[in-house]
Amino acid sequence: MEIGIGVWAFVVYLAVVIVWNAVIKRSITEAMLLGFLVAAAFGGIDNYITTVVEAFCAAATDEIFVATMMFVFMSAIMTKTGIIGELIEILNSLVGRLRGGPGYVAVLASGMLGLVSGNSTANAATVGTITIPWLVKTGWPRELAATLTAGNAGSGQSFPASSAMFLMLGMAEVAALVTIDTFYVAMLTAGLWCVAYRLLVVRFYVGRNHIQATPQDQILPLGESLKKNWPALMMFVSIIVPLVLTLSPLAGVLESIPSFGEDGVGSISIVVWVPILMSIIAIIEGWKRLPHSVSGWIGLLKETQSNFLGVGGVFLFAIAGSSALSSIGFGDDLSALLAALDLPKVVMVFIVGALVALVGGPLGGVATTMATGLVAFTALVGVGCSPVAALAAFLIWMSTEGASPPSSPPIFVACSLADVKDVGKTFFPLVFHYVIPITILGGLIALGVLPIANA
Repeated sequence: MEIGIGVWAFVVYLAVVIVWNAVIKRSITEAMLLGFLVAAAFGGIDNYITTVVEAFCAAATDEIFVATMMFVFMSAIMTKTGIIGELIEILNSLVGRLRGGPGYVAVLASGMLGLVSGNSTANAATVGTITIPWLVKTGWPRELAATLTAGNAGSGQSFPASSAMFLMLGMAEVAALVTIDTFYVAMLTAGLWCVAYRLLVVRFYVGRNHIQATPQDQILPLGESLKKNWPALMMFVSIIVPLVLTLSPLAGVLESIPSFGEDGVGSISIVVWVPILMSIIAIIEGWKRLPHSVSGWIGLLKETQSNFLGVGGVFLFAIAGSSALSSIGFGDDLSALLAALDLPKVVMVFIVGALVALVGGPLGGVATTMATGLVAFTALVGVGCSPVAALAAFLIWMSTEGASPPSSPPIFVACSLADVKDVGKTFFPLVFHYVIPITILGGLIALGVLPIANA
């Protein structure tokens, strides 16, 4: 069995990042830069400069990179205005009496958003904007708040309505065996298994980190809290507006307008517009507490400089590395490797799951689906898995892309919101508390050990 150059490039890329950061103890930013430069070399020495330049330009203009930088700015504005503190007072009035309450709310909120938006990055951004400051305020370490948010982000892919699900159902080979009518409820069941597991993770974190309920004397009655802090609820407008414009019946109305159309609706990016609208609302609501001079604004930006350089630098080189791997043919080579496997059922299921989870981080959900979806589905059905269970398992494995280091966008969005400068501190818990267990969970669904509807 021949292993393609793209797979070898990926293996070396991961090894360089891990060794440089974990063994040599250099910064994760350096590790991601070095990994990118080494991976690009697999495209050929003659094409090296072209590969590096094109991958870097693709990363610098990527909307998720731009959105991450905007979230860093938004976080600085909201901290300066104090609006997050007002919102946290309201949320604490609702569930502050429960130990680790914000963690459970974060899991359920990510699950509910996953039902309407099958995008992991948008999930981390919208939910994390509210829950991360709340988690930190109630005693959760910043790295853990970011880990929890990135770990939950996969709900955007492990529930029905994700773009990956429709891509798979649109493939003739899959459509011949699975229909949307039977699969919707099945995927909903599979997504609930993932939510149940994530709730257990929160319970583990609460116990291990001795997270306490908010002291009674720090919790205002709900009516008093709303009366005092109601303007903070305007923050939800910045989340609701992009969702309504892209996912509600209004989106269909806008698409029917010739001057707007499908392209106009498609150009509305949730992950970009959320920080823009939040920053605008925060500036309007907290204008009195913001600088009123050029020097004051420069000082505010300087306060966020380390976060811009830390989170931004790591994410920029992570996307560049992903782009370089794609140009080398990593996806095609991995598909060929999957197609060549001929193993017993249990072994096949977990090897396919591991490979899908590995490729999910650098390629992202849609690219992973296009590169490996049909091959993985065919391999699972070929060893005797139910077609419905095989498809559900693939989508669950692919959903780990939200938490898969080192280049998953939700990790960097969450770290920017939590003001975590050393992104690498989230890698170990993300892999061992989310990626590996959820990959196992998907395997158990494929094997029929964990039941889902219509499987």
